[in-house]
Amino acid sequence: MILFSPTRHVALPPEAWDPGRVRTWLERWAAETLAARDRQGWPMHPRDASDSDESDPPGLLQCLYLGACGVWLALARVAAAGFCRLPASLPEIFAQVLEDHHSCSPGAGERVPSWFLGESALLTFCCLARPDAQRADRLAEMIRGNRASPTREALWGAPGTMLGALFLHEATGDERWAELIRDSAAALWESWVHDEARGAWLWEQDLYGRRVHYLGAGHGWAGNLYPLWRARALLSPEQQAQLRARTLQGLERLAVIDGDLANWPAQTELSPKLLVQWCHGAPGMITSLRHAELPEALPLLLQGARLIVAAGPLAKGVGLCHGTDGNGAALLEVYRRTQDAFWIERARELAMWALAQSEAELHRAGQWRYSLWTGDAGLACFLLDCLDGQSRGMPGLDSLW
Repeated sequence: MILFSPTRHVALPPEAWDPGRVRTWLERWAAETLAARDRQGWPMHPRDASDSDESDPPGLLQCLYLGACGVWLALARVAAAGFCRLPASLPEIFAQVLEDHHSCSPGAGERVPSWFLGESALLTFCCLARPDAQRADRLAEMIRGNRASPTREALWGAPGTMLGALFLHEATGDERWAELIRDSAAALWESWVHDEARGAWLWEQDLYGRRVHYLGAGHGWAGNLYPLWRARALLSPEQQAQLRARTLQGLERLAVIDGDLANWPAQTELSPKLLVQWCHGAPGMITSLRHAELPEALPLLLQGARLIVAAGPLAKGVGLCHGTDGNGAALLEVYRRTQDAFWIERARELAMWALAQSEAELHRAGQWRYSLWTGDAGLACFLLDCLDGQSRGMPGLDSLW
């Protein structure tokens, strides 16, 4: 059985890990990115612009996924590593990003809570950089108001917005945020339904005019599990037991296995679409279980990691969400779990391929792709982890700056 589409990947010879070349890329990217910034942030890359339409929320150029918030996150990490200097303090930077976002969506009814594409991540960044009671109240209101979103996935729904409460609870220990985490978790439990045909507990996504059962990290099952496992200590003993059992059951029942390779389809409907990228497929399944204490799941996740290596770089190029560096981040996570040098060596191979893909796209388009999850800002975070020889997880999900 073929577990990936060869046309979505490119066959390239391994390129030796070159930390000097990586450092040079980081210095150049940071310098040119800072120089390209204008009052509204950074210009949208043509490929991101082609994926946008009138239905996109206002303030897209300031969001975490492909806007200024995500670029500043990457620049903050690059600055902390000594490759550049920020023009202002982080509290000042993120306060300005939030102000710019509000200027694009002046009506309260136009503001969207989405962690990736809306306001909740911006408010979280601001509250962590400099505590602010009014912004904290606004964030809490957003998280509570988004608990029952029918999307039931990370991009728009409660599994995303509850991350704001998770970050602030981890930083402050304030019970207010713990209560919001439990409330969002309760909403996910209420909509978690057993699928008899597949023998697994699934969520249905009411998304973009369709009702489907997505399985990946971007829109589905894996992405919903991520905040539940991260919040495990705040759940009841019954919920903890159910989370463990349902995760193991779903991993096994939903996997498609061929020899020592494994993958997970994008959705349960129709014929299984087998992708190998963070948003759909084995890479996101691996990273979404970063906080899961499931040693018995490791053999199956290693089969997914071997598939990432077998598939090779993605033809789409750079992108944590659906690109080569996102797959490399999954291999770094496997290295964190196993301390087997094989996995960091394969991750660094993907890093060198992604670096070359970034340079080729820069030459083609005449500009960097200024975004965290679809472009070069995410690659910068991945390259820093490869230099350090460790995984900090997915930027904007596992850690901020």
